[in-house]
Amino acid sequence: MSIRYTQKPYGGHGPQQASDPWSRFPSHARSMTTAPISSRPIRLFEPDGKSRWGLHHLGAWREVEAVRDPYGGATQVRMNGQIISNPICWASS
Repeated sequence: MSIRYTQKPYGGHGPQQASDPWSRFPSHARSMTTAPISSRPIRLFEPDGKSRWGLHHLGAWREVEAVRDPYGGATQVRMNGQIISNPICWASS
């Protein structure tokens, strides 16, 4: 058996990567250099394509979540204590 050199992983059945790495994000997503630093939560996207709501607080991007009051039924947006360590891009909705 001879050795063959190829650009594909062994057997050619490895994970396929998209030609455009930005294809996993929405078309209206923007770079983090343009992210607004305000009290309004925005959608933050991680490198794997998952998104979380967050805002910039005390020098870091922190996750927020909607919490419903079981007695009154009102919904409040609160920080849950988790830090989003590596956001790649953001979107307003």
